[in-house]
Amino acid sequence: MPKYELMYIVASTVSDDQIPTVTDGVLSFIGNYEGKVIREDLMGKKKLAYPIKKTKNGFYAGITFEMPATKINELDAKLRTTPDLVRHLIINIDEDIARREKDAIAQEKMNKNRSERAKTAPVAEGSEVTPENLDQKIEEALTEDLKNV
Repeated sequence: MPKYELMYIVASTVSDDQIPTVTDGVLSFIGNYEGKVIREDLMGKKKLAYPIKKTKNGFYAGITFEMPATKINELDAKLRTTPDLVRHLIINIDEDIARREKDAIAQEKMNKNRSERAKTAPVAEGSEVTPENLDQKIEEALTEDLKNV
C-alpha cells in the first residue's frame, strides 16, 4: 500500500478540550477507509500566515498513514466536508521520494555541465570585472541588450 501524509488545521472555533475529539475523528476516517496510521504529530496551536474563513489561529496536526490508492479520494471528500477543519493536504510520500531522487539526478547533471563549461570557457583579456571598470561593463551589457531587441 502507498504511504501518505496528511496535514490539517483545526479551526480556532474548536475549544482546546475538543481538539482530541477532532483528531480522533480524523484517525477514525482513515481507519474507516482501510488505512493504517503509522505516525501522528500534534504540532499545537499556531498563527496562520493569512486569515482562512475568518480564522487567524489554528491547531496543526500531521498524520503519516498507509491506505489503498482507490480509497484516498473518498478520504479527501470526507475531510473536505468536515466543518472543524479549515484546511487539509494529502501528499503521496512514495511519489514525493521518487520525484526528489529524479530531481537530484537532474540537478547533478546540470551542475556537471556548468562546471565543464566554466573550465573550457576562454577568458578574453581585459574582460575581468574590477571595481574600476564596473560601470563600463554595465554600459556594454546594456547596449548589447538594446541591440538584440
